[in-house]
Amino acid sequence: MELKSGKKIRGKEKGEEMNSNVKENQTRTISLIEDLDKAIFVIEKITRKKAEGVVSVSREEDITKFIVEVLERKSIPDTQDILSIYEMNFNSSMEIMDYNKIGMRRRSDMFVQEED
Repeated sequence: MELKSGKKIRGKEKGEEMNSNVKENQTRTISLIEDLDKAIFVIEKITRKKAEGVVSVSREEDITKFIVEVLERKSIPDTQDILSIYEMNFNSSMEIMDYNKIGMRRRSDMFVQEED
């Protein structure tokens, strides 16, 4: 069986719907990555320390909350590094509203977030 270039295998309507869902998901993913990058940038500027990563992201109405870990003290072995955990809240324009240091831990210790 030979397929000619440009021949559509799926139905037009279903294919268009799938393409729009993929584009929408890609846009949301790109938006989330940009928001994560902004949160890391902001916490590094505030603390003047290196962010290790975003632990959690949640959105409620117009507020986006990030939980970010920051390297406080480098140690050898690295399992003894001290990490601080910060909670940051941004408004719908991704402007920081507030941030709080909510804990510290050794890299080898597990961080368990308590539910409110």
